[in-house]
Amino acid sequence: MTEAAGEAPFADLLASARAEGRTQLLEHEALRVAAGLGLALPRHVVVAHADAPLDLTAFPGERVVVKVLARDVAHKTELGGVAIVPRAPAAVAEALRAMQRRCAGAVGFLVMEHVVHDTEAGGELLLGLRWSREFGPLVTLGLGGVVAETLATTMTADERPAIFAPSLAVQTGIEHHLRERALGGLATGALRGRRGRASLQEVAALVLRAATFAATAVPSPFAEIEVNPVAFVDGRPWALDALVRLGTPVPAPAPPRPLQRAGRLLRPRRIAILGVSARGENPGRIVLRNTLAAGFDPAALTVVKPGEASIDGVACVPDLAALREPVDMLVVAVPAADVPGVLEEVVGTRRAEGVVLLTSGIGERQGSEDTVARLQATLRRVRADPEWTGPVVNGPNCLGLRSHAGRVDTLFIPHRKLPLGAGAPVPLAIVSQSGAFAIARLSRLPWLHPSTVVTAGNQLDLTVADWVETLAGDHELRTIACYVEGFPAQEGLRCARLARALARQGRLLVCYRAGRTREGSAASASHTASLAGDWAATRALLTQAGALVAESIDEFEDLLRLAATLAHRPVGGLGLGVISNAGFECVAIADSLGPLRLATLQAATQRRLRDVFAAGRLDGFVDVNHPLDLTPIAGDAPFTDAVAALLDDPGVHAGVVGCVPLTAALATLPDDLSRADGVAARLAALWSSTTKPWVAVVDSGTLYDAFAARLESAGVPVFRCADRATRMLGRYLAWRAGVAGRER
Repeated sequence: MTEAAGEAPFADLLASARAEGRTQLLEHEALRVAAGLGLALPRHVVVAHADAPLDLTAFPGERVVVKVLARDVAHKTELGGVAIVPRAPAAVAEALRAMQRRCAGAVGFLVMEHVVHDTEAGGELLLGLRWSREFGPLVTLGLGGVVAETLATTMTADERPAIFAPSLAVQTGIEHHLRERALGGLATGALRGRRGRASLQEVAALVLRAATFAATAVPSPFAEIEVNPVAFVDGRPWALDALVRLGTPVPAPAPPRPLQRAGRLLRPRRIAILGVSARGENPGRIVLRNTLAAGFDPAALTVVKPGEASIDGVACVPDLAALREPVDMLVVAVPAADVPGVLEEVVGTRRAEGVVLLTSGIGERQGSEDTVARLQATLRRVRADPEWTGPVVNGPNCLGLRSHAGRVDTLFIPHRKLPLGAGAPVPLAIVSQSGAFAIARLSRLPWLHPSTVVTAGNQLDLTVADWVETLAGDHELRTIACYVEGFPAQEGLRCARLARALARQGRLLVCYRAGRTREGSAASASHTASLAGDWAATRALLTQAGALVAESIDEFEDLLRLAATLAHRPVGGLGLGVISNAGFECVAIADSLGPLRLATLQAATQRRLRDVFAAGRLDGFVDVNHPLDLTPIAGDAPFTDAVAALLDDPGVHAGVVGCVPLTAALATLPDDLSRADGVAARLAALWSSTTKPWVAVVDSGTLYDAFAARLESAGVPVFRCADRATRMLGRYLAWRAGVAGRER
């Protein structure tokens, strides 16, 4: 039974450290904290100086460990403050005298039992507890020992430390996460048929105990606890070294935002726009024109503009007080210096339930701290008003939002530069901290017509997680895709909880996290004034919660492509059908399967393919192998007939269709695309007639962009490289199959 977490069990240690002005416990004190995590402790004794009497008879084994005790020292080894010596008084005394000479700041010494343990890879682990501003208490388990920091830069993804949050951690989830990673096998030592040091359940139990402890003891009284190494001996974890830094309570969280008002921003009944130019095209005028073009009722629109009767057919009023009724959305496009006064006016008149603050230069620019403080003070004051709690504010430094259902488009990019999507919207929403990132994706994926696009900007009030929660209430949405540069306090954890709730409903959160390097963090702060947090924690916790975390912008786009086109296609398994008219693609796909597996084609499918090849006079050139290499001589009809036969096989759950368009046998040039018998029209028709998920690969230059666009316009997900298509399809289908498995 472990000691209860919190301050009470360690009151004497904490009082002593604080009285001496220390921010870090001495090691023997830190070991006592480690015992509170359920770790066994080596026998040890504190020695005041080298000549102090010492009785070693109670120590087991032939050797002991001698360590220096010094204030605020993290790495004793670098000071020459650790030695393993024979268990003999003379040897220990000699080691103590040597350390006393080397370590001028020593306040004492520690003599410890030498615990014999496996020192091969994974035999020494690092167990860490720390505070993350974005995620709260975190528990880390990784490879340990004196080379832990060096190893961190060379580890593969599944060897890297595993990270867990107490509120998300359960025993079975920890076991599953460790089982899927090389770290799990290394930690247990159960590799190549060897008898393990511990079971996966014992390792996971240690992590869970640490998570339970961290939930109430981090960041106060402990900012950081690191036990390195931890060694499992016969299934029991031992703390061989420990470091504990003291912490302080975190500030109280900001008052909750009235999120029902965020929902009204997506379906506003009335809108007002402040900052519209009557004579030129400024952001406010663009917002006015875009919202009218999106179909919003002009009678429910008002421009706040003194001295004007109407602009673009929309009535004007001189100020907010003159609005006949409160509006659900007030779009503000005025200089930064005017914004605090505008928000005060909104609060004083109660004429707006929500504010979309387009203004830049607030928060991301040095010198704007006073403006930010004034805005925050206004929001804190009104949040305390039980009668209203004030408006929600999106931004500042945001590009606006676009909602198909709300017939609203406040993105201040002219439609001639970024047209509205045509046809029915895709059940997908994009939430982006960066407005430019969002519109760049819309421009690069012109066929993508998301139902909602929100740019959150600097998250002065409404956060990315607020928008995810708001959008999660729309159960028609199958995917919410987020770009974030930094989470406000505790909002990363909240986003992970929302990802878990979505995954349990079979819905997907896709996330790309920027600012993961020191240089990227600096660029992120200059852009949005968000402190870039822990990329590793973002990736680990969101993935555990059921999100798909993109490693790059390209991956983010790929996941958008797949989520938008395949969401309603059933996933019956991970058997893959592969067909291409280029042998290299067949090899590249087979090399990139990941969680997918090549399906074994049934005899009936093989007969059908032979008939296709015979009818197309390919039987002398093409064999029925899998992957299917049709070679460049396959024409439009036999190519698509072979694809159809492959997809009809019951063992094929999904497909990758490689169509290198340079062959003369296929009608793939721009002038060919109107042909009803061409491969583009045939593949488009096949997409409409099939229900299985499949993707096309068009590996070629710009001459064939029109061919790829023709397939995309028909709804076919198109990639321009076979291995990338296979990797990303594998990630998406594995997520879908995992969700289905949990639901069963």
